[in-house]
Amino acid sequence: MAILLASVGLAVGVSARPGDSGVAFESFVLFLGAIGLAALAKATSKTFEPAASSRVVVPRARPRDDKRPASLARLERELEMSTQSAFDTYFRLRPIVRELAATRLALSAVELDAPGSRAEALLGPDAWALVRPDAVRPRDHFAPGLSLADVAHALDSVEGLS
Repeated sequence: MAILLASVGLAVGVSARPGDSGVAFESFVLFLGAIGLAALAKATSKTFEPAASSRVVVPRARPRDDKRPASLARLERELEMSTQSAFDTYFRLRPIVRELAATRLALSAVELDAPGSRAEALLGPDAWALVRPDAVRPRDHFAPGLSLADVAHALDSVEGLS
């Protein structure tokens, strides 16, 4: 029945647009191929017995032993990634430390991004290098990121703000 309908469609397509008969014929052949594949799939599906159970072993979900908040685990992963590449330092760690520094500086009525503010003097060189507003995106994204000691020193500087 489907082949009959496809043949009628081919005849209508060729008579309606004789200049595009090549496209109509290619569509017809493609449709016949799809019908052939469907018939082949149906024939082979009856050849084999359906599996009673899957041989794929799906691990069962274990209850989380970790009682830490998900946001803390996410921060730990981002910190780990930021030590691996300059890309992650710039795009993952830097925004977090900038937000912390801006909040701590606001307590002293200092704006992080204001030109000529005391932010650089209050933060110190290590933290300022990480949070400065004019920091340039790294050219080599795969260059090593900051070491954990450098991150800790920068965070100590931010924490030291009152």
